[in-house]
Amino acid sequence: MINLILGANGSGKTQKLIEMANNELKTTDGLIVYIDRSDNHRREIDVQIRFLNAKEVGIDNRDKFFGFISGVLNGNYDINRVYVDNVYRIVGAKCSGCVEALLNIIKPVANEVEIYMTMNAEDVEGICLDGINVINL
Repeated sequence: MINLILGANGSGKTQKLIEMANNELKTTDGLIVYIDRSDNHRREIDVQIRFLNAKEVGIDNRDKFFGFISGVLNGNYDINRVYVDNVYRIVGAKCSGCVEALLNIIKPVANEVEIYMTMNAEDVEGICLDGINVINL
């Protein structure tokens, strides 16, 4: 399932995502992956969580992002949670059509795992979010 953490700039989306990932360690039997575009939050993430810097591996569009997530999940079937901070910065695109396209290509992957992503609330206005869990800050 896809879970979107929505809020305005500076509302604490990243800190909420980090808190959720770190707290999940207490209750999950599977592995957790945290994907970011930089190493700025690497030290805030528990060492038992696999931290991946998307920029280091050249992720700069949604197709590469989908391939990256698919590869990570297919490489280890024990992963049951994926946390993605500021997905727009990772895929390098920000438009209303881009949001829907991104969510649509990730939905098949999200059948197997829980995916949590942060986005600005104004970026999803007017978009159909059926089947997506929305967490507003």
